Amino acid sequence: MNAGSPARAVVVALGNPDRADDGVGPAVIQAIEALPEVEVWEAIRGGLPLAQALVGFDRALVVDACPALAVGEVALIPLFTADGPRTTDHGSWLHGMGLSQALEALGTAGFCVPETWALAIGVEGALPFRRGLSPEVARAVPAAVAEVNRWLAN
Repeated sequence: MNAGSPARAVVVALGNPDRADDGVGPAVIQAIEALPEVEVWEAIRGGLPLAQALVGFDRALVVDACPALAVGEVALIPLFTADGPRTTDHGSWLHGMGLSQALEALGTAGFCVPETWALAIGVEGALPFRRGLSPEVARAVPAAVAEVNRWLAN
């Protein structure tokens, strides 16, 4: 995913646009403007494969649907704090991927892992197979885009 010299930052969207509000991650990154030294990807794999792809970046932001939040709520969550991983990543959001643990393991093995954050957008727990976001989640996209832009500015 990050062949050659990696950019300073990467924004990664997880989600399936064919599963209704699960497509909010791709919808957010389609709405952000390209910036120099920032790569933007859509990914379908999480966990160790995603963590390995992030190696070498300074900062990473993973945008995904989160049934643990109220529908339409937007939250920027650090995956690590000074005390270690912020989340156990065992829920269905972030694709149940264990990204924090994968990054921690790679860092322990000596790889340069990025400061990693999750931008979570609240969705219903059960998502149907259909294209298009619900009105509540579609209204959250501009707030999520603004949060991505604030994160990139810092």
